[in-house]
Amino acid sequence: MSEARAVIERFAEKEYGQYVFVDPPAYDENNNLYSANIRSKIPVFIHDDRYSRYQVRVLKIDSLGKLYLNSNLQLMTEISTLRDKCYDNLREILNLWRKRTENIIVSTTASNLVTIHDFKFAFSKFDLILDHIERFDEVTHVELRRSMPTEDRRKLPRYISLLEDLHYIRKVETGYMRGNQLISLEKQVPDEEERRQFVLSDILRTRYLTLRDVFRLSLLELAIKIESMIYLPELEVEESIYQRHSSIEHAFKKYYKEQINPLHLTRNLTRLEKCGAIQREGISYHGIDEYREEMITMKKKLKPLSIYS
Repeated sequence: MSEARAVIERFAEKEYGQYVFVDPPAYDENNNLYSANIRSKIPVFIHDDRYSRYQVRVLKIDSLGKLYLNSNLQLMTEISTLRDKCYDNLREILNLWRKRTENIIVSTTASNLVTIHDFKFAFSKFDLILDHIERFDEVTHVELRRSMPTEDRRKLPRYISLLEDLHYIRKVETGYMRGNQLISLEKQVPDEEERRQFVLSDILRTRYLTLRDVFRLSLLELAIKIESMIYLPELEVEESIYQRHSSIEHAFKKYYKEQINPLHLTRNLTRLEKCGAIQREGISYHGIDEYREEMITMKKKLKPLSIYS
């Protein structure tokens, strides 16, 4: 076993750079080979603009792949995770980490976000369907096609399918009617505006990734990315982190590998502050204590980051 470990360690030292490590190999008697897990520890540098120092947290990745040796202690390159694949996996995991954080943030602050005007516009097709059903009890297939712009006619089935999946509407022979979820909600929340906000919040909370990746609602994406720059470091240190405009801009470029126009950043920070998703003190922004605690609880329930189960 010590020889196998020496071979694995020598290869790993040459093949991988910093932040990537290989565990001691284990022998598989059934297949007559050695296997070693590849993992990583990525430092996350967090700066609070109230202080001059950085805090460092470590993002632990349990598995990026495996290295295999045959019984002659030769590397089995055809099934081992070599450098290029290892770093592809690392990029995939980091992207998953960002997406997972976004999803936690959206799940927690959805009811705030849907009050932003641009978000309401992005959800207008849900309103189009629900308004008609609540007024006339049904929207028919004929009505969905009649004098409808080609683009809307193409997109509406996606919105209908999502509402049907969430049981806000149900399919009947002639079209669509109230689903059980909408019927129940109408009894619990008689005010139409409050009820609609609840529906849109629920859609955003439970289907954000679908809205972003399938519906391509880019109006949502920028504000949520900016909100993530506020809460992402706070979820790592589990306390408020004060960030000025320039720090948020720098973090955005670092984590998303893209530039952001300072005017768009200011506008979205203002929107997030006004809807109560984040807080501003002087020239610095930070998260809301109540929301951060809820996010931390959600994060702790998630499985560790890993390519392999």
